[in-house]
Amino acid sequence: MFVLPCALLVLQPALLRAASSTLKARTTMTLATCSHPTLFDFTTTQDIDSWTEVSDTVRTPGMSKAVITLQRTQLFQRAVIFAVINPQPNGAGFAGVQTNLPAISAECKEAQGIRLNLRGQGQLSFWKIVLTDNKNSGPAQNYTYEQKFKLSGLVEFEDVDLPFDGFKAYHWGKEVPDAPALDLSKVVRFGFQTFGGVYDDFKQKGVGSLEVNTVNLF
Repeated sequence: MFVLPCALLVLQPALLRAASSTLKARTTMTLATCSHPTLFDFTTTQDIDSWTEVSDTVRTPGMSKAVITLQRTQLFQRAVIFAVINPQPNGAGFAGVQTNLPAISAECKEAQGIRLNLRGQGQLSFWKIVLTDNKNSGPAQNYTYEQKFKLSGLVEFEDVDLPFDGFKAYHWGKEVPDAPALDLSKVVRFGFQTFGGVYDDFKQKGVGSLEVNTVNLF
């Protein structure tokens, strides 16, 4: 029977710790080179004038609505998105807000995704982030890149991580399987959206809010 030398048994944990430290250092260095890891900081921003509504009223039967506002108190500041989903019988309906996003620098290309610090309340548990690239930013856009998430319903704020490889192309809520993969360097617009679930295995309607502190890269 082969027996490891005692020296190796002693050194193995130390080697593992060293390897782990090296990996963490490399990850930290990668993100440290990113000059704009924070995409939106609603705790300090002066206004949200650049944000506009994008809801299903762009289509004739649409009846949903979303607004964004800054909540300022003596203790804190954050953005609040209020939405109401009045879906069609098949679940079609959406409401959200969006803004232009400056080009993400090449230094940030190693970022793995988007981290949201937020809290949700109300009847709308499902939301999504919508990214639009520079080829689909006009009125005749073919698709946007989207990733859905479900709110936990926690009283406290939570971090929601959305990896970039989880964003898929959609057109009016239906996935476009042959679309090219998301190219972060081409993203020019960022949006929050809630929806009725026309192509999903769930449906939702009613009113809800999303309170947002920050949107960061990770």
